[in-house]
Amino acid sequence: MAGSQNGKLIPDSNARITELVRSDAPANLPKGMEMPIGLTSFKVSLAEGRSTESFSLYVDPATGATGYWVKDSTGTWVNLASEPYGGKVASEGGRTRLDFDIQDGGEYDADGQVNGSITTPGAAAKMPLSIVGQAPQVESHGYWF
Repeated sequence: MAGSQNGKLIPDSNARITELVRSDAPANLPKGMEMPIGLTSFKVSLAEGRSTESFSLYVDPATGATGYWVKDSTGTWVNLASEPYGGKVASEGGRTRLDFDIQDGGEYDADGQVNGSITTPGAAAKMPLSIVGQAPQVESHGYWF
């Protein structure tokens, strides 16, 4: 759903998905990443006067999706439906809802042009949480650090 906020259409939004294509997941995914429904590429015509669009993507919880993953400019998969990117994952009506924003012409708009449309190849995927700066586990009075 384009032009949404927390799964609800933004009043007077005329953003429209004009193209939606599903393809198989790439063979060279990062270790631990799974794309049970493959890549979902879409093109959206933006609502008038908007340069960033909000999206809500609903998926079956059985997929185990932890976010909407796209590649950044360095080729690293990032989760747009995560707090650091202004998104979130929620449960609604027995489905998993992935909320995220993409800016026209921004890093996650595949055409890279400010032209009133956003094109993005991404995926509802699951990736285990990673720990930054891992250190050896040391037991201390029953607590693990």
